[in-house]
Amino acid sequence: MHLCYVDDSGDSRYGVTLTGLLVEDARWAEVLNAWLEGRRRIHREFGVPKTAELHAATLYKGRGQYCETSAQNARFGTAKRAATGRIMLSTLSKNATFDVFRVGVTDVSKPISYARFVAWLEDWAERADSQLMVMYDGQQGLGRPGEQLGPPRDRELWETAIRDATPYREVHRSLDIGQRRIIEDVMMQDSRYSQLIQAADLIAYGAYQKHRQEHPEIWRDIGTPSSGAIAAYLQLAGHWPSASDYGVHWLG
Repeated sequence: MHLCYVDDSGDSRYGVTLTGLLVEDARWAEVLNAWLEGRRRIHREFGVPKTAELHAATLYKGRGQYCETSAQNARFGTAKRAATGRIMLSTLSKNATFDVFRVGVTDVSKPISYARFVAWLEDWAERADSQLMVMYDGQQGLGRPGEQLGPPRDRELWETAIRDATPYREVHRSLDIGQRRIIEDVMMQDSRYSQLIQAADLIAYGAYQKHRQEHPEIWRDIGTPSSGAIAAYLQLAGHWPSASDYGVHWLG
């Protein structure tokens, strides 16, 4: 059995890409330990604590306060932010066994693109003779870290999470129960609380930036791709599927 941690990236005007970090159940501790080793390294070098959410867009665009002290934050500029991404993905790549699976489509609707992604996952699981559980970046009905919840706020958060997950849950339930390889409904995991969803986010953003670099005819003139995110993503080359475009299957 495999676990698949999923995040999306792209531009709502031109397309959506979805990335899956595929982890065999027996390798889960190995993958998490490798990721946490990277977190220990960036804490030693830059003062970024394990509890700080690594969110690719804010990391590479110079936003957010990541470090433990104001002095460390002042020094945490573009070069160190780029180094953070490289350290995280290179440490993961060198110390764990996993696969990276990525699909890109011109459909800007996330539920539609997710359905196409799931179809490819089903084919992958058939070839691997495995079953899958999918964790997707999204709300879980939890408040902000440290927020004290009570009615009606807790009910509001829970109902929002259930509603937002509905289109993705329906994709799973449309699969043939007698043939499907993806078991159970999609499990929404808030990236603030999931280290491996954060890993999927860094991978997804880097793969999108690399695809932008290689295919400007698809993504149009929307600025220069992030070289830091691309350099980090290239650390995973050994985990990309064969016959892919830098790890991406573009379905159009």
